[in-house]
Amino acid sequence: MWSIQFKHPEPKKNKNPVWPVFTPFAGCPFKCIYCSQFALTGQTDITLKQIAPHVTEEILARHQKNCRPISIGFFGGTFTGINQKDMIFLLKQACKLKKSGAVNHIRCSTRPDFINENILNILKAYNLDMIELGIQSFDNNTLKSSGRGYSSSLAIEACLMVKEQDLELGVQLMPGLPGSELTGFDMDIRITEYIAPDIVRIYPCLVLKNTPLAALMNKGHYKPWNLQTTVSNISRGLLKLWLSNIPVIRIGLSPEPSLIKNILAGPWHPALGSICRSDALKNYFLSRLETIQEKPLVINIPERYASDFWGYKKMNARSYAEKGITREKVITWEKDSFRVYFS
Repeated sequence: MWSIQFKHPEPKKNKNPVWPVFTPFAGCPFKCIYCSQFALTGQTDITLKQIAPHVTEEILARHQKNCRPISIGFFGGTFTGINQKDMIFLLKQACKLKKSGAVNHIRCSTRPDFINENILNILKAYNLDMIELGIQSFDNNTLKSSGRGYSSSLAIEACLMVKEQDLELGVQLMPGLPGSELTGFDMDIRITEYIAPDIVRIYPCLVLKNTPLAALMNKGHYKPWNLQTTVSNISRGLLKLWLSNIPVIRIGLSPEPSLIKNILAGPWHPALGSICRSDALKNYFLSRLETIQEKPLVINIPERYASDFWGYKKMNARSYAEKGITREKVITWEKDSFRVYFS
């Protein structure tokens, strides 16, 4: 009897929790074709001056209870596009929290066309650690059809500028946008691999009520991806990113009640991230067995990956059975690696 042994391909994630501070539409130069910030965050208009005191109080109270620092993130709008005085005001509050020990990491999300040397210098001066860029796509046709207002070359340049300043980089991708082809997301993944960000988020395009995209769909000019297409493409891209040592920290939007009731169409599923991760793991696992003629006798899988191995509602069981992998052959164990025994 002989065996092969390998680790899960997913890179280790930073488990530091993030306290999100949503600033809906703040700094946005216009409303994107797919965007409904109220549906995404459940928040109505609120001034930035109202946000800061509540956030500071809540984070300090949390820190007093468990003494564990967290990350704070400014999301929901174009952070570097807001009034500079307001941006600095929020950064100062975050910086104070960092000096107090309640926060150990500061991040913000913004657009690639709102990144320049002056902005980066301000962010660094207030100890910001990470910039997440809402790239959505690196394909020019997709960017134009979606009304993003910038080019692929500018998006790549912004990513590289962030890295050159020794700041952590996050990239947000949105497969299934108007003007995109299935091969376009493969290109997005290849360029993301080249840029090598610290984290990636993947948000498949959904059609929400009262958006220009909804009007486009109703006129028959846009057809969203279905769930099967979405899972197939994302899981393939996910595995490529894993193998390039790039963590993907989020797939799909959070199931906010305000979001769910506003979805008209698109690949929505509350367990989308789990489905894509398990599909990527299945493909990786089977690829390791492809060159081996013998059928496995016994398979040890780490107990913590058992759910991902079998998949949502045991969706991977059929694919495994076709390769001679039945439940009787699979045993969970406490070790952190997969081991497959052959005769």
